[in-house]
Amino acid sequence: MDSPSRQWELGAKSWNGIRSLLRAVALAGLAATALWAWPWSRDLVEQIITRPQQFEMLPPPGSIPRGAESPRAREQAAASLRNPLMPTPENLAKGKVLYDTYCLVCHGAAGRGDGPVAGGALQPADLTMARIQAQPDGLLYDTIRHGFGLMPAYYERLAPEERWRVVLYVRSLGKGQ
Repeated sequence: MDSPSRQWELGAKSWNGIRSLLRAVALAGLAATALWAWPWSRDLVEQIITRPQQFEMLPPPGSIPRGAESPRAREQAAASLRNPLMPTPENLAKGKVLYDTYCLVCHGAAGRGDGPVAGGALQPADLTMARIQAQPDGLLYDTIRHGFGLMPAYYERLAPEERWRVVLYVRSLGKGQ
């Protein structure tokens, strides 16, 4: 039989072994956790941050949004698009409101290209000119939709029916109404 001091030495050694084993298991657990989380836990920190008005994310080339009009060249629009609205007083009144909201600032109240921001490098078209009035409705519609030269596109701001109402109102400017 071992002496009490010998028993104590054996007990202490076994506890040291158990402690070492526990330390090794704890370190292995921490290392496994760190290795498991390391590349993936940074994803939310290192992602691309999109702030409003920072940049526009464009859809893939050739894609057409659901419910949107299919893209076409100006010549195709001139030849194929017809105004589905009649120049009723109601449509002309709504067209005038839209014109005053979106067009007046450049083209002026009478459509002569003399709006408040016109001048210098910006010379908006005179919408009462015979050349403009002779253009097909589809071409005017396409110009409103896609813009032309320095004129911005209004496809996001005006619904198709609203664009046609603006076309009706532009026609009425040419008639002096």
